[in-house]
Amino acid sequence: MAELDARRTEVLGRSASIIQRKTRSYLARRSFLSLRWSAMQMQAVCRGQLARATYESMRREASCLKIQKNYRMHLARKAYTDLCSSAISIQTGMRGMAARNELRLRRQIKAAVIIQSHCRQYLARTRYLKTKKAAIITQCAWRGRVARKELRKLKMAARETGALQAAKNKLEKQVEELTWRLQLEKRMRVSVTATSFTIM
Repeated sequence: MAELDARRTEVLGRSASIIQRKTRSYLARRSFLSLRWSAMQMQAVCRGQLARATYESMRREASCLKIQKNYRMHLARKAYTDLCSSAISIQTGMRGMAARNELRLRRQIKAAVIIQSHCRQYLARTRYLKTKKAAIITQCAWRGRVARKELRKLKMAARETGALQAAKNKLEKQVEELTWRLQLEKRMRVSVTATSFTIM
């Protein structure tokens, strides 16, 4: 009986050891699986957070690039607009300067034409007055020669005919007339000279 109890106790002890070993193995496996699942969950969470962080970083980077692109486009448009405004201002200034130069040239040409016209008028008037003066001088000289010749003829006729008094009277009258004509022509020459100086 005692042997049977001892044998049963031994069997029970071995069974208990097996059960304990199995239980410990089960618990260890369960703990391992739980830890592995937890680790996988943590890895998934970490991967998700990392993916979200990566996506957010990429989104922010894309936003920054878009902002930079838009800013560069804004700067380019502003530079182009400024360039167009500068070009228009330069073109307007050049057109205005060309118009002013053309107006100045036209005024200078008009003034030159007026000066040339006045010069031609002055030269024509001067030539006319010189010609008239030369004609008057020639006429005076001619009339003087004619009068002197006539006087000589009258003197000779008076001496030849003895009518000295009549010849003298006639001569005096002719001399007076000639003197009057000479004075008149002299006044005309003075008037012509004064007119010439006035024009000059």
